[in-house]
Amino acid sequence: MLYQEGNTLVEQGKLEKARSKFQQVINCGNNLYVPDSEKRIAWIDRILRKPNTVKPFSLSDNEVVIPYQGGQDVITVDGNGSWSASIKDNNEGWCKIKKEKGKIYIISDANEDSSDRTCEVLVRMGNKTKIVLVKNEKAPEMLIPSVENLTFPYKGETNTIEIRSNTNWEVTSIPGWVVSTKENGKIKLTALANDKNEDRSAEIKVESSTKTVVINIYQGAGLDHLAFSKNELHFGPDGGDEYVNILTDAQDWKFGDFPHWCQVTKVADNLLRIHCTPNEPINMSREASVNVTTGKQTSGINVSQEAKPLVAIIPISGIGGRALSFGFNAGYMFPMISASSGGSYTGSPVNYANGTSLEEASYSNSSGFSFGGYADIRVYKNLYLTAGMNFIHYKYKNTFQSNDVRNVMVGSDIYYAKGKIQDNYQEDYTFSALEIPILASYRFPVTKTSHIQINVGPVINWGLSAKMKLSGTSDGEKLKAYAMDRFGMTDNLLDGIELYPHHIQASGTMDLYKKNVSYTETYVEHNYAKVDKSQDFETSPLKRMNVCARFGVAYEYSGISIGVDYNLMITNMANKRYWEGSRWTVFDYTGSNLMSGYKQRNNYLQIHIGYTFRY
Repeated sequence: MLYQEGNTLVEQGKLEKARSKFQQVINCGNNLYVPDSEKRIAWIDRILRKPNTVKPFSLSDNEVVIPYQGGQDVITVDGNGSWSASIKDNNEGWCKIKKEKGKIYIISDANEDSSDRTCEVLVRMGNKTKIVLVKNEKAPEMLIPSVENLTFPYKGETNTIEIRSNTNWEVTSIPGWVVSTKENGKIKLTALANDKNEDRSAEIKVESSTKTVVINIYQGAGLDHLAFSKNELHFGPDGGDEYVNILTDAQDWKFGDFPHWCQVTKVADNLLRIHCTPNEPINMSREASVNVTTGKQTSGINVSQEAKPLVAIIPISGIGGRALSFGFNAGYMFPMISASSGGSYTGSPVNYANGTSLEEASYSNSSGFSFGGYADIRVYKNLYLTAGMNFIHYKYKNTFQSNDVRNVMVGSDIYYAKGKIQDNYQEDYTFSALEIPILASYRFPVTKTSHIQINVGPVINWGLSAKMKLSGTSDGEKLKAYAMDRFGMTDNLLDGIELYPHHIQASGTMDLYKKNVSYTETYVEHNYAKVDKSQDFETSPLKRMNVCARFGVAYEYSGISIGVDYNLMITNMANKRYWEGSRWTVFDYTGSNLMSGYKQRNNYLQIHIGYTFRY
């Protein structure tokens, strides 16, 4: 403790107190610290000694010894004249001096050599010269490797180790799997590839005359040797057994990741039995792998099985179950009504007598449902034919509004009424039909009891019911009477004819598969009279029978299926003679409001679920 306190005081520059601590160490008689404490006191005395300018030219010491770790010492110069100091023969530059207040501070670098080194400091005052011999003690023998442990990969590698030393040394105890080369104070070690499945280690010794250091080297195990007596196994459609020898030097191995149609058993220490079950799917071969794993690697035995041949009779089972199955389904529909014409607008079954884009029909999609049954028939391999019958029911609507539109109404043979009339109507459509889909269906097996279906084919659509319910009002406050002549309506205003405000409610239901319609008009002003009306046409607005195309995809698991279909109507369900005629005209409006080239197709998107009795 006293020795450490003395060194701390030296570092703090408190030399007098440090000298006292070192003297206490000497007084205690601890032989471990006494020699160094005596040197410390002598060094402090030299530092504290003040130059004597009265005495003749002399030096406090003629020789300075600095330990191999390096450091500094001091010489006091006595005398009453000016003096100088220089280093003689210091070619290596390990010794430096600093002149300060009658003292020469001698500073030495650390000595790593195994021999002492010296130099001389020349001190001159006038014509007199004195010499101080500086000795830097030799370092103890040093032998230090840059690393003490070195690891090589199993495939081999070259690494270099630096040896820090101040003496001659040699490499000894080299194992046979390492090649060693010594050059320029370094050892180059090259480990050969480890072809065994065990780790290995060794010691490399570096020795000088008095010291020995050990470098531990390690190398990881190589890959286990793994091979099979048979790498490929081929089974016929009826299956069978095959035996495979496992050739390995691993201490343990295991098997796994084999297909469901193979049964794998370890029947001896290095023998596997692979049993293949009969191939049930018709005309479908199958392939897989049986994996064997050691501690270091995994390898596989390829297994294949021939397809079961197609025979003349319908097979009992195939992809997804029996070759002939029946099922039922139900779906939720999203109607998508497509209507177009060759004129300036596309109207609805009702003629509102505008003849402009104000009468443009805008069918808003609603919803519907379907249910039915089907037969599922295997045609060839994974190709099936699905045919059945479905009932479908769906709704949609159209609205018509006109504000401040000029309309005309015939009053008598003498005059007609004309003015600004506002119309508000809603058309609600309800359809029911039978469908007969005949679809080609291709199956992509996923597992033994599940597959993905791609369904495409025609659909025959037979309409059962097509109703349109009309309801709305027609309102006009100020109507005027205009004259009529033998040529028709004129623009000549007639006075003296009283016209009531125009407020009418209309309602009726039209069967779009029939040639007539009956409806009721209610005159709200004054008499609140109801008038039943009817109208006959050349033909019905729509055709009952139409042809569609269906595209769909479905996923089936154990007979339960879910899918999406899009039904596109190919034929035009509109009867030309109705749509290019006057159509249903409410309130006896007149005007040149005919359309041409009208086409309507009721398409829909459907999400369906079903069950097939195939297992």
